[in-house]
Amino acid sequence: MRYYFHLTNGHDAIRDEEGTEVSDTQAALTSAMEAIEELRASDPSYSEDWQGWRLEIVDSAGRLIQALPLVDSASH
Repeated sequence: MRYYFHLTNGHDAIRDEEGTEVSDTQAALTSAMEAIEELRASDPSYSEDWQGWRLEIVDSAGRLIQALPLVDSASH
């Protein structure tokens, strides 16, 4: 199944136009969490830059599967 990983803060959006082919919803969730961890590890100002943003996992039918905050409220 193809899933898309859009970034949004409620006003602006960065859309994933290509998507990623994964076996199921759990694999899409795992991929999303790994991507967030990679962003956190690679950017020292991550918390400030991405505060208020979330990663939305959307299936090929356009249904929102899950939204994950890019910055944990506990970490800021």
